[in-house]
Amino acid sequence: MDEIDQQKLFFHPVCNADEIERIFSLKNANDYLLKMRAETIVDHMRLFRVYRNKALRGGKNWSLEGAFNNAHYRAVLDKLPKDARSACDAITYGDIFSDDPNGMICWTPYGKVTTISESLQFFLQFAHLAVLEFRQEVPMRIRVNSLRIAIRVMLRKEALDFYMDPRGLVPPKITTAIHAPISLQLKFIAGHEFSHNILGHLSNSNLSEQPIFYALSNSDCDYKLTKVYNTSQQNEFDADVQAILLPKYSNRERIELLKAALLFLGCLELYRAVTDTIFPQVSWLPKSHPTPLERYENLLTNVPADGLDSRHWKEFPKSIVKLSAFLQEDVSLNFEAYETYGSAYLDEPNTKWRGRELIDRVDYY
Repeated sequence: MDEIDQQKLFFHPVCNADEIERIFSLKNANDYLLKMRAETIVDHMRLFRVYRNKALRGGKNWSLEGAFNNAHYRAVLDKLPKDARSACDAITYGDIFSDDPNGMICWTPYGKVTTISESLQFFLQFAHLAVLEFRQEVPMRIRVNSLRIAIRVMLRKEALDFYMDPRGLVPPKITTAIHAPISLQLKFIAGHEFSHNILGHLSNSNLSEQPIFYALSNSDCDYKLTKVYNTSQQNEFDADVQAILLPKYSNRERIELLKAALLFLGCLELYRAVTDTIFPQVSWLPKSHPTPLERYENLLTNVPADGLDSRHWKEFPKSIVKLSAFLQEDVSLNFEAYETYGSAYLDEPNTKWRGRELIDRVDYY
């Protein structure tokens, strides 16, 4: 067995035979995206275990590519005017599993690839549990713990094995409520990234390099650096607005998308508040990106919103500011809770919101 055949063996538990051949003989940007996904999973044991479990449940029809949902990208593209849609024809799209919960557009030798990390959905689930109102009561300790989990995901300190160890038991109606906005939020983010391309914001002279999985990086050796397009503050504002206005949504669809986007930016502001505490910025340095609340206000100002509950959404940032102040104090007093890598939970074992304690490699593999 030669060296290449030996390398291919590492991919067999999570890829089908056709995918493995594509990874080792790249021909286009779809192959490149597949390789980005597969290499990250194979090189990170906890992710490998997650996707190995998925593959075993998927049976003979399993494919790694099929394990990722592209519906939010297609939903945007299907609504774009013909000329805008044509501008995106050369872009390859698809989610990846990264510990950088974000959307980005990558430069590759085969063309542009736009991605959203699946870890962003974990952040949103737990952030929604902390900030949304529900018909059922959610105890304050559960909201606080949920908020901590959300922030830990963004800080890359939470183990990304939620599919096997979900961190607690959430009542079905509340589970439905915290998941409901996420498909719209992903559609907003996908539309934002497509808008950068449509509006001509992407320049090969403005690229930076970053790893797909930061936990696999260290100061001596950056792990598989990827070239990512950078944009200006005004570009970010414009892409936000056009993500909602450019596709041909009905007024109802546009309002629902706007509400989901505002909720997303409010949650993102909570993370910004924590990073300002942990990594304070020098005040006189120029900002490369607007803050989430600046983007929030930009959307409220520039997106027509006939039917939006304007009073609620004008007041919503006040609750975010209060939560941000709590988080900043909590980080100062309980820094280890945000710094230590591992798994945090909604409650203590053998409680209503937690259930029994799941043991790694006993209850899940």
